[in-house]
Amino acid sequence: MKNNKTEKFSKMTDANLLKEIKSINLTILNLRIDIANRKTKGIHRISQLKKDIARINTVITARKGETNER
Repeated sequence: MKNNKTEKFSKMTDANLLKEIKSINLTILNLRIDIANRKTKGIHRISQLKKDIARINTVITARKGETNER
């Protein structure tokens, strides 16, 4: 059974997925800055965002595999 996020990412275009990765990376950077400045304690959020990036990369890789098989 697919994760809701995985389904969401599989419906997006490759260009939108790349934009999403950039957005997530910026969010991770901002979280790290906030943690360093002791503005937040949401350390677990970083690992969740990294998993989202992995999900997106998996979707992109699967699509490339489908095109190579054809």
